[in-house]
Amino acid sequence: MYLFDLASSHMTWLSQRQALTAANIANADTPGYRTKDVASFASYLQGPTVELSATSPMHMTLPAIDTSSAGESAGQSWASAHSGNNVSIEQELLTASASNRQMSIDAGLARSFQRMLLASVKA
Repeated sequence: MYLFDLASSHMTWLSQRQALTAANIANADTPGYRTKDVASFASYLQGPTVELSATSPMHMTLPAIDTSSAGESAGQSWASAHSGNNVSIEQELLTASASNRQMSIDAGLARSFQRMLLASVKA
């Protein structure tokens, strides 16, 4: 996997995590709402694969791969309210901050490698 593809995949995963974090914060007062989070980045990389289409009985088939762990999962929260809601605003803000920091790191690394690549092509 190429560096730019890896950085792009990580940014996509982080944006999905940010969206779920925003949904958790928006539903902080919803009774019975349970926090959600995305699965780990490693399982995202292994994620759902495209099934091959067999158009002839002579085609070989591949074994099925379990891709259920690559989607969203139940998040873990610090506390639970009497209404059954387990969203902790503080924890969600820390998650959003960590995702933002990781996005900045990814963008900085991609920018540095792009400059290095352009410098090597110009020379």
